[in-house]
Amino acid sequence: MTVLWGLAGVNFSVAAADLSAEERLKAIRRAMVEVAMKSNTRVSATSWMESDGKLRELNRFSSEIKLRDLQVAQYVRDAGQQPQAELVAANQVESVQPGRCEAPQAKAPLRQVMTVGMDLSPGLVPTQRYLAQQLGFAARTRLIQSAARSERWRLVSTQAQARTYDRLIHGHGEEHIQWHAQLTVTPVPLSGVSDDYSAFGLTLQVSGPGQRQGWFLAEEVVVPSLTTQAYGTPKMDTDTNAAISRAVSAMTAQLEKQLACEPQTFAVEQTNGRLALNAGSNAGLRVGDKLMIADPSVLPRHTLEPSALDAAVLAEVKSVTPYQAEIKQVAGRKQKFKGAWVAWPYTY
Repeated sequence: MTVLWGLAGVNFSVAAADLSAEERLKAIRRAMVEVAMKSNTRVSATSWMESDGKLRELNRFSSEIKLRDLQVAQYVRDAGQQPQAELVAANQVESVQPGRCEAPQAKAPLRQVMTVGMDLSPGLVPTQRYLAQQLGFAARTRLIQSAARSERWRLVSTQAQARTYDRLIHGHGEEHIQWHAQLTVTPVPLSGVSDDYSAFGLTLQVSGPGQRQGWFLAEEVVVPSLTTQAYGTPKMDTDTNAAISRAVSAMTAQLEKQLACEPQTFAVEQTNGRLALNAGSNAGLRVGDKLMIADPSVLPRHTLEPSALDAAVLAEVKSVTPYQAEIKQVAGRKQKFKGAWVAWPYTY
């Protein structure tokens, strides 16, 4: 058994499976409070007089912590046999500077699944459209290949069927995907260069539900090589393909960084008393996984307020499809899940 020395005495590491769901939730809540206390906290106090002459006060505690600061590295028991959760790089919260991200590697992150599309800008002249289409198809292929290697996101080329009948016959649940990555090829003017030698812009925009429209945007420029074909259908050469690869790599690197800095939650839906999550096996979920379900208007920002931790419960995945999962609350105060409850982007 590994022995970990801590400030409060001797901690004994334990496997997550050795803790009950309630113990795991209790440990995560304690860790949340510790992270909130180490971060910058804003305190606001409001006082007012009621019509009956009574003085009322409201204190709000707002902590500058993000979901990326709440990744569990391991569970331990302290000298009093109380469960505790040790967070990944929790002691680095204060060192994160504004506008800078040093997100640690998640132990068990969920992947963001998105549909993908490619279109051509209406600003392209007719002589540019064929080469722009070839460039767009090549960039889309490399984008899908990059997503297949990533631990943070996946792309689905199949679009959701518009008609209910077609979804039932041919669909696999693609209608549950709420994120979309759009690749657009645009013209880039190069002054002093002949019309036959065009440069193209590649724009990658990622959008999610609600206020996440245009959540991510990256742009790169691709300058194709001069064509040497005197006749026949022009084809892209090795240098052009390499330029496309460099452009896509630069955009996906920016996307990886933003997903690490600002991991996105997953919406929880309730229908006839059953809880469903718009994330499934393609996002990395498996039957038996434990998830933190929380009210985002309360947590993690207001962790230090009284009774705030009641807005966090633990749920278990009971069944899973490629793009959706059915979950059930297994720990914490019984909730009615009214409002916009979400699942955090890690398994616990």
